[in-house]
Amino acid sequence: MANPRPPRLSPTGLAEAPAPRVPPARRKLTIGLMVAVPVLLLAIAWFDGGEEALHPIAEPVVLPEQGQ
Repeated sequence: MANPRPPRLSPTGLAEAPAPRVPPARRKLTIGLMVAVPVLLLAIAWFDGGEEALHPIAEPVVLPEQGQ
């Protein structure tokens, strides 16, 4: 009976057949996304993460009475 599996899936055929190449368009897309996502996150953090002005707290505070 013949083996229906392709030879590169067999343990001995892995070293003989090279791995399929990634198309250049997919490689460029992957690299572009790996660069664009961190840049986008840093831009959002820079835009939204600015310092806010400090506001004085104007509330009466109840202190315990001083004993003599």
